[in-house]
This record gives sequence, structure tokens and C-alpha cells, in this order.
Amino acid sequence: MTHQVTSTFTVRSYEVDSYAHLNNGVYLGWFEQGRLDHLQSLGYSYDSLAEREQWFVVGRTEIDFRRALTTGDAAALTTTVSHLGRSSVRYTQVLRDSSGEIAAEGLTIMVFTDRRGSIPIPGDFRVAVETGRSPDRPPT
Repeated sequence: MTHQVTSTFTVRSYEVDSYAHLNNGVYLGWFEQGRLDHLQSLGYSYDSLAEREQWFVVGRTEIDFRRALTTGDAAALTTTVSHLGRSSVRYTQVLRDSSGEIAAEGLTIMVFTDRRGSIPIPGDFRVAVETGRSPDRPPT
């Protein structure tokens, strides 16, 4: 599972806290966007899964803050699936500043559910993650 997606961000003035650092809540939003970008790169979205009555929800999130980002800083977030379980998907994310230094690292476990509880990862989704391509895209 080496399919990796990079999302880019720039710290905006209203995203910083009283210490002039990127607010910790913004990291959560950026990491969420990174996971959504990863999903979309495989041909999925939260809406497309919900249409199938399959929801992809956060079960756990951890973020380790390594280096402060401040207004105007550019950052690149890489998102990778590091493990597929029965019903869970483990995302590993690394946010780097423009010099390549790690600003934050994250681990998020997403879980597939239906209206009753967790369900096995859908087969087409598992194949897409394992191959790094949308199920409707032919191999290259």
C-alpha cells in the first residue's frame, strides 16, 4: 500500500492562536482534507459511500506536533494508508514545512459502518487501496 497523496496548505492569519502558531484544531481539519484527497484519488468520496449506505467514520485520531507553523508558512501533507484491518483503515500522515522539516505527524483510524455498526471493508475499496487506483480505472 504505497499509494500516497500530497495536499498543500498555507497558514492563514485567522488560523493561528495567541502564540502565533497554527492552532491545533486546524491540524485536524487539514488532516481530514488530506484523507478526503486520498479517498478522491481512488475514486471515492464520503457522499459516494453514503449513497451505498456505507459510512467511513473516524474511530481514532492522534497528532504529534513537532514544529510550529506560522502565518504565511506553506506546508505539504502526505497521506498514506498504512494498514487495512477487517473494518478499519489506518491512515499515516506527515505534514512538512517548506524546508522539508516535519511539523506534525498523524495517525487516524477510520472505520466502515452501516446503520447497525462496523462492517467489513468493501471489496472494491480494499482493491483500490491495495492497487492505488480507482476500481473503474484500468491498470497502466
